[in-house]
Amino acid sequence: MRGFLNDLTYALRQLWKSPGLALLAILTLALGIGANTAIFTVIESVLLRPLPYIHPGRLVYVGGGQKPGFNATSWLNYRDLRDQSKRLETVAGYSEDIGVVENRDESQSVVAPRVTPNLFGMLGSKPLMGRTFRAEEGESGGPAVVLLSEGLWRKGFHADPAIVGKAVRVSGQPYTVVGVMPASFRFPEQLGPGLDEAVWLPVQPTAEMLKDRGYNFFNVLGEMRPGVTVTQMQRELDSIASHLPRTKDDSVVYFHVAAYQEVLTGETGLKLYALFGALGLVLLIACANVSNLLIARCLGRQQEFAVRAALGASRMRLIAQLLSEGLVLSLFGGGAGILLAELAILAVRKLPEGTIPRGESIGIHWTVVLVLAVVAVVTTLLSSLLPALLVARSNPQEALQAASRGIGSRSVSGKLSGWLVAGEVALSTLLLVGTGLLFHTLWNLQQSRLGFDTTRVTTFIAMPSDSAGFSAMAVSEDTGNAKPSVATVTYLPLLERIRQVPGVREAALMTSPPLSGMNVGTSFSVVGRAKGTEGKPETRISAVSGDYARALGTPVLRGRMIEDSDVASAPYVVVINETLAKRYFAGVEPLQRQLDLGGKDTGMIRPYTIVGVLADQVDDSVGGEVQPLVLVPQQQVPTTSLFYQALLQTEVSFVVKTRGDIPVANQMRTLFKESAPGFALDQFKTMQEAVEGNTFSQRLGLYLVASFAGLAVAMVIAGLYGVLTQLVSYRRREIGVRMALGATRLSVAQMILRQGSILIGAGLGVGLVLAFALTRLIKGFLYEVQALDGWTYVGVALTLLVIGLIAAFIPARRAAKIEPMEALRTE
Repeated sequence: MRGFLNDLTYALRQLWKSPGLALLAILTLALGIGANTAIFTVIESVLLRPLPYIHPGRLVYVGGGQKPGFNATSWLNYRDLRDQSKRLETVAGYSEDIGVVENRDESQSVVAPRVTPNLFGMLGSKPLMGRTFRAEEGESGGPAVVLLSEGLWRKGFHADPAIVGKAVRVSGQPYTVVGVMPASFRFPEQLGPGLDEAVWLPVQPTAEMLKDRGYNFFNVLGEMRPGVTVTQMQRELDSIASHLPRTKDDSVVYFHVAAYQEVLTGETGLKLYALFGALGLVLLIACANVSNLLIARCLGRQQEFAVRAALGASRMRLIAQLLSEGLVLSLFGGGAGILLAELAILAVRKLPEGTIPRGESIGIHWTVVLVLAVVAVVTTLLSSLLPALLVARSNPQEALQAASRGIGSRSVSGKLSGWLVAGEVALSTLLLVGTGLLFHTLWNLQQSRLGFDTTRVTTFIAMPSDSAGFSAMAVSEDTGNAKPSVATVTYLPLLERIRQVPGVREAALMTSPPLSGMNVGTSFSVVGRAKGTEGKPETRISAVSGDYARALGTPVLRGRMIEDSDVASAPYVVVINETLAKRYFAGVEPLQRQLDLGGKDTGMIRPYTIVGVLADQVDDSVGGEVQPLVLVPQQQVPTTSLFYQALLQTEVSFVVKTRGDIPVANQMRTLFKESAPGFALDQFKTMQEAVEGNTFSQRLGLYLVASFAGLAVAMVIAGLYGVLTQLVSYRRREIGVRMALGATRLSVAQMILRQGSILIGAGLGVGLVLAFALTRLIKGFLYEVQALDGWTYVGVALTLLVIGLIAAFIPARRAAKIEPMEALRTE
């Protein structure tokens, strides 16, 4: 132990004598270790750290269909799974919903998940105050009870200590508060920051849920019995699905099971691991750079090591000394890296909400510190082992004699330094190719057709105080006593007032504008067309007002657009988008054809005539596949239909196009307060902000990989410059002899440049081969660009060649300025 401490003390003294080298090495390692610590912290918090539930490893999500991800199924399917599964210890369910809470100050839109009462027991979650739901509260017609989130209780109800037992109005109905959930309870996590101020309601199955197996608005969560695997669970679910009762009109039921945490993180895991891999390359480059610095330092200390060996120091003793110096550098680099990691994590926390799942839990835990210690040991070995082995292999007599004749580029140390630089170039090539492909992707996204105007167009959502939600939709058979439509009574007068606001050019309503994430789908059939064997076609459906196409600047390709004159008493009409026309009316004129939007099953009894074709708009993501879309006049959605509740009675979006930059949010809040005081307004944003938010992940990925590549290139420049400078220094006598024998300064400069070009070329060749083999792994992150894009590879090659020649120019210039007599006299 005393010997180890002595080595550390001596290492500190030696590094103190070379402060420039020590600072450069520490900074290089700090950047590599800090960046890797930050990304591992995110991975550990988001992907590796178990969810805060009682048995997180046994929780599985059972989705409808055969595709992974969050795919809802029906209440009937949930009930059969609950009753028939032998491998699930508990089966619970939930549906995502929204609502309006009337608190002491205002009406507030909130997320309002509906859950089965047994969910809290399965998760092991306890309330902050009161209790959770009882079994009878999850039955049809059960008591109207609600759980509040801690954030809503504190902000909306001023942390009222007597809130339990009081009545609050949720979506126009009184509910009794039975408890308050702590801020740490964030289920279902995919709802993100909305859970800060939320309510939970018990699922109380409606008549529609109890009779329709295709009513897919319900999510199933299960807890597997101990020892059961996901594969075994899938086999049991396949068996259950094959024996479910169904009518001739029902589709075949499939289930897909996966670990809940895996479904929750989705593609985020792949992206984080890809970034971790890129940062691993940066750390390797940093270690190679530090190793080069230490090799150069060892060359300057050869006489010291030779003398110590001549006096009896063993090879292991010399290796231990150099490893100690590397450990000191790694420890200081690791300490500085932690500070950089903390700064990086602060930056991560400032990302837009919802960018990273479970983002609120990101922090440095003991596991991160343990991994950091392992990284410090690894960097010590990677950066110090080669210099240590060089010293161990050196012959003391030869080392002493080398001082009198200089050390050429053909020495083992010179070759190793060159190989390390070539390795750095190869790894940098990988990062630069990734950067080029991501840049090409982002460029393509920015140039892709949006289908709407982003200039001075603002959208916001409005929710009535009696917002119905999506969980209890039903068709009313009492068509004789249909209530007046909110579209006619409220929305149309509101639009007239908005259009009269000074500075407003156009105003319209749409239930699911582009990039809103609000999607309602339905099956349909073309009247007069024979039914196919593959089932009914499907489409997204949205209710709109007049002026919608003008407000967003979307062209009408054929026919006309929906107008405010398309009232309930007028002929029923729809407008379809370009994708629907191409997919279902290929080679046929769609205008004046009629669509059946579900008939009695949906309450859309009358057929709708197609009067126009609208140009495509992006749906959920810029560059994503556009889905078929049917636009229905808002006043022609029957109030007895399923779609009335989904499209008009829960939440709607308003689109406002202005002539200049005016405070739209303030003006709309004032207008609604006067004309519709019970409405909750939220999510004011321009269409430009919507586009930027939608492409944020791609831009963030580009910025991160570009910064990694820039750091790697900087290290390559430093490494190449250091190696060539070392080369010139140790070949000073040789260069003097060459020039004394007639070599010109130009030929000497060309010799050094040639040496640098060989290193760059070798590394570039290896790097391009590696990139060719590995970039296929990032196909899923690219848009309209091939993983083997030739222009990207050529650009990277030219960039690194130019950078390499620039880095080699100064040492080459220095070599050309050597005076022969001075060099020979010095040697």
